[in-house]
Amino acid sequence: MASAPNGGRAKGADISFLVPTRSELTDGPLKTKPFNRAKSHHLATAKPPSRAWLVAQARFWRFLMAIGMDLHGLQWPRARRHSFVKHFPAGPVGSGSISLYFYVPPDYCKKTRAGHRYPLVVNFHGGGFVTGTPTDDKYWATCVLQNVDCVIVSVGYRLAPEHPFPVPLDDCVDALLYLASNAAELGIDPSRTALSGFSAGANLAFATPLRLKYHTQMLGTEGPPTDEEDASRWPTTQRLLSGGHDLKFVAIVAWYPILNFTESRACKTRRSVRPSKVLSRFFTDLFDHSYLPAPDLKENAASSYASPGLASADWLIHALPDQIHLYLCEYDMLLYEGQRFSERLESIGKTVETRIIPGVPHGWDKSVNPFRDQGAINALYAQACAFMMECFGQNPSQVHQKYTLEPCKSGANKPALAKTQIPRKLSAKTNMPL
Repeated sequence: MASAPNGGRAKGADISFLVPTRSELTDGPLKTKPFNRAKSHHLATAKPPSRAWLVAQARFWRFLMAIGMDLHGLQWPRARRHSFVKHFPAGPVGSGSISLYFYVPPDYCKKTRAGHRYPLVVNFHGGGFVTGTPTDDKYWATCVLQNVDCVIVSVGYRLAPEHPFPVPLDDCVDALLYLASNAAELGIDPSRTALSGFSAGANLAFATPLRLKYHTQMLGTEGPPTDEEDASRWPTTQRLLSGGHDLKFVAIVAWYPILNFTESRACKTRRSVRPSKVLSRFFTDLFDHSYLPAPDLKENAASSYASPGLASADWLIHALPDQIHLYLCEYDMLLYEGQRFSERLESIGKTVETRIIPGVPHGWDKSVNPFRDQGAINALYAQACAFMMECFGQNPSQVHQKYTLEPCKSGANKPALAKTQIPRKLSAKTNMPL
């Protein structure tokens, strides 16, 4: 991928590397500033784990996670199955395929035959870029279809460590281009596209529009990428770009995203509200070494495509939609970077609604615990759906009437959040309620 020059080793224990500070899209030559990498950063490890060991671990945990998500799906209310699946070749040629899982309304066939075009919601699943499947978010897809008149597509991007950065990201870009290029056949309106994602998928929801801008620039002005890895899949992406499309992002709904890979997990844990509740180092090391392996000679960790929280204001203004909903978890190590990113987006004129769910860890809504607060999940999902309805020009009043984020009054029968689950806004400086 396009990256900054390699940084040298700084004095003492830190490693100096470079972070983009100006937009490659509008500001001409990319300028950089030094950024210190702490000893605890996974890229500073003297002896990183072997790729074979990472692959073995990843496959083991994928198997266990699949069982966990099956148990998650058995709980009431049941999630619906996907309607159909589309596959298309991934770039470069012969390297596999990308799967798209479609969830469509009951009257989809009848309306599309009559020429109706549905708004599109494209979802990216979580799992640290290492685990997870397109069906993990089927309950989210179910809630979307219950409330929004749209088609939702969950992207089956390829996973690390077999396919490290930027392969999963470019798979997501190609998935969007494929949907836009085949919009008439699929009965979708790519000019009304919303992106959603959970955890690593939320990272992709922000990074994919940035990467798409980069590819569009390559096609329009600069020609094929000079980076060997980018150039190998360029014919596939170029073919999709050249097919003509009317792709426009109107909203992003991001659930507890990771936004900055330049900061060590240890630092994020120390800053968290409840360090004992964060994801264990075993899993964060597996995810980080798999997606961004050491040595990071291309400085991928500092790229805006891996760390969208570091993207310049120009990148964010030109690539991201104006309407963004951001959901963060109070006990998550990613809380602080989510708050800072929210403030940055607001400072450049984006309309951002940030909700922090008190008393919950990362991935709280995916828990297999049968006693989880399903009412809270339903209410938050429904409110996110109401937001997308507004962005699609649909009337969300029925959703607001059915669900509320306020405590239920005596005698009320609306599904609502428990008092301890009411979203609140915290200061990014102190992680205390404003």
